[in-house]
Amino acid sequence: MKDFLDGVTEPDSIRARHFVRHVERGIAEVGGAITWHCDHWVGEMSRGDTRKFVIGYSFPLNAVSSARVADDKVATTTILRENKVPCVEHRLVRPAWSGTEQIGWQAELPVVVKPNVESGGRDVHLVHTLDELDRTISELAERHRALAWSPFLEIGDEYRTVFLDDELLLAFRKVRADNGEWRHNLHFGATPEVCADPSTVDLLTDLGRDTMAALTLRFATVDIVTTPNGPLVLEVNSGVSLERFSRHSPEYTDLAGQVYARAVAAALR
Repeated sequence: MKDFLDGVTEPDSIRARHFVRHVERGIAEVGGAITWHCDHWVGEMSRGDTRKFVIGYSFPLNAVSSARVADDKVATTTILRENKVPCVEHRLVRPAWSGTEQIGWQAELPVVVKPNVESGGRDVHLVHTLDELDRTISELAERHRALAWSPFLEIGDEYRTVFLDDELLLAFRKVRADNGEWRHNLHFGATPEVCADPSTVDLLTDLGRDTMAALTLRFATVDIVTTPNGPLVLEVNSGVSLERFSRHSPEYTDLAGQVYARAVAAALR
């Protein structure tokens, strides 16, 4: 994509999302067509007699039930543990309970409290005391229907992987910003670095494939962290967002475009 998506100049417009342009080009490559609705949030894809929808960053490739499990952090923990896939534990927060009742006196602080279904690092809080935990739960419960908590782990690196039908399409490390930020999200200043080390790619591939199989997913992202106890699945997202990755450089724009082109082709196959 030598034109860097023709130099998008409307960063606040949904139409300006790289994703929209990637999907349009993927559709063109397979000889299909797309009609956008809801300010380019819903796409109606067609080729011949085949007609499918893409909404947000979600493609018609996963079963609805599998997608909902994947996007639910507590449900994901349950299913991955049942299938012996190592993962970061997430437990349900019950807003009516106090912090003491949530985690018990034996739990080690600090802990991380977050929305149970949303992603991207928003409203993810690191809390160090039970009083702080109570305040955080109370505040987040006003904005989110369900919350989860997880232990605060010593994380070395965090990776995002993208899989389609058992194939690793993309893997990159989220290089945390040197500004005191403890989260690895690109939204908070981390920068993407495509994985090239074969041993790292092999590790991510094996753990990611096990995760996709356990959740019966075809197309999704699997975030994996390295810890003193080995690599763990942090979370899974059935909606594949590569927007900030795509905007990082022309090279990464091209890589993101290739991922979405594969997803479009699979959806219309």
